[in-house]
Amino acid sequence: MKKNIVIMTLLSVVLILNGCSSKTAKSESEYSSFPEHSIDVIIPFGEGSASDTFGRKFSQIITKESKNNYQPVNKDGSGGLSGMLHAYKQDNDGYTIMEVTPSHIIGDVLEKGKDIKFLDDFEPLAQIQSDVYVLSVSNNSDIKNYEDLIEKGKKEKITFGGISPAGLDDFAINDFAKKAGIKTQFIPYPSGSEVKAAALGGEVDVYVDKVVNVVDYVKAKRVKPLVVFGDERISELDELKDTPSTKEKGIESTIGSWRGFVVKKDTPPEVKEKLTKQLKMAYDTKE
Repeated sequence: MKKNIVIMTLLSVVLILNGCSSKTAKSESEYSSFPEHSIDVIIPFGEGSASDTFGRKFSQIITKESKNNYQPVNKDGSGGLSGMLHAYKQDNDGYTIMEVTPSHIIGDVLEKGKDIKFLDDFEPLAQIQSDVYVLSVSNNSDIKNYEDLIEKGKKEKITFGGISPAGLDDFAINDFAKKAGIKTQFIPYPSGSEVKAAALGGEVDVYVDKVVNVVDYVKAKRVKPLVVFGDERISELDELKDTPSTKEKGIESTIGSWRGFVVKKDTPPEVKEKLTKQLKMAYDTKE
């Protein structure tokens, strides 16, 4: 009887192990056909923001190059944290990737995420883009150039409109103001489009944004760029080649933004590898 029990136990173990082997083989087969449907690209900021412009354009490029559908999805709120929370709630199967910016790192440092930590709960796929801050004013502003900005800021408080309260926009402006010795007030708006409207409508004195968003407004002569945050001028763009840099003006404030993509922690390595290859494929295009 004992012998029969041992044999039955061994058979049970063999069956369990075979079941595990079948499951592993099935998983590997699933990875080989990944992706089988659309991949959501979570853009954790509102429509019209620089991150939205980048995320949507890159989704178009990667869809074209990979022949897989990358679908941009805006999840705005709390300086990028709402989008992070949404991505965290999805399965770690690679069908949800999230655009990431320095605001997520800042959120970790300030402990804004509560039970979710960006650096603990997500894994990087690729850094794709670097972007430069530009301070601009509407064309009918009484601030005509960088010198006017500094002169006015030393006399009275200047309002700067941007997104991400306690995020990168806020941090960059405070750093610039401190080093330039001017008085400022950062006024956050829910989306990039609302910041633009506020600047053009005279609600704020200065429009804070990145090159990827500003250049078309400069080209259309709707705003005047005053200064770019960097070591040198952006000579590659006709619209900004005559705009001085902070370094040129003696201000050591060169904070910029970067963007890339992450997945939820413990996404299968085979899936991450495929995603990374497709991201690089899009990155390497001329566009």
